[in-house]
Amino acid sequence: MRERSDVPAPNPKAILAALHLPAPDAVEPATGGADTLVWRVSAGRTAFALRLLRAGEEGRCRREAGAMAAAAAGGLPVPAVRAVGTWEDRPAMLMDWCAGHTLVDEFRANPGSLRHMGRLFGQAQAALHHIAPPSGLNTGWLDASGPEGGGIRARLAALPARGDSLVHFDYHPLNVLTDGERITGIIDWANASAGDPRADLARTLSILRLHYRQRGDISVAVSWFARAWRQGYARACGLAVDEDLALFFAWSGLAMMQDQAGKQEQAFHHRARAWAARWAKRGGCPL
Repeated sequence: MRERSDVPAPNPKAILAALHLPAPDAVEPATGGADTLVWRVSAGRTAFALRLLRAGEEGRCRREAGAMAAAAAGGLPVPAVRAVGTWEDRPAMLMDWCAGHTLVDEFRANPGSLRHMGRLFGQAQAALHHIAPPSGLNTGWLDASGPEGGGIRARLAALPARGDSLVHFDYHPLNVLTDGERITGIIDWANASAGDPRADLARTLSILRLHYRQRGDISVAVSWFARAWRQGYARACGLAVDEDLALFFAWSGLAMMQDQAGKQEQAFHHRARAWAARWAKRGGCPL
């Protein structure tokens, strides 16, 4: 999230005070998402993540907190939310800091763990899809494909679709943490919805193929990881990530073009559209 250069940077201590929380022992910036600012806050031996969203995103903040609470109740390693409030009309949230490092860091440090971590990644996503979504989550995931996806939306809407699962819609190796043996955290629930697990799988595969496979330092690792992810998911719930999901893959490619508009170079959008067109044709619904 880019702050205007003529506006003072948000003060995390002031944000904590607005949440009626004591001053921390230490605060340091952390890597945040595209739409949030994140700090690591230390109080004694305990660490927390402080997130500041944009003005007007109170609903998003509540939905994220609700999704994480549901996932945690379902047994998934999700940071507990400790406080939610506002600072200067911007929603803020304090949650536990998840131990571990990202799966991308694990790829680089320990390539031998790829298959193991991929299977755990798939099993955790399958467990997520068995959790009922809390009330208030977005349900209009089909609309994410934008104006070009009308035919695909109609075909998907006509399927015996499921809308009774908690889905992440941003489930990929930078949003899943590990200690090298197990998954220690699933983070960044901004896109969490009540939706069809097949759409969530399509999003994950599209991200792996369109983002990660283009990163030369980990492209081979991601290929092995993706195979293990498919195996882990299928063994956990019986649903295979294969060509039967062609229209979901097409939908996801178009959705990525929409949500990455203005954030990626033109080459990415060409790849995403080619991906969508290829799968739409295989699904009998050419763009």
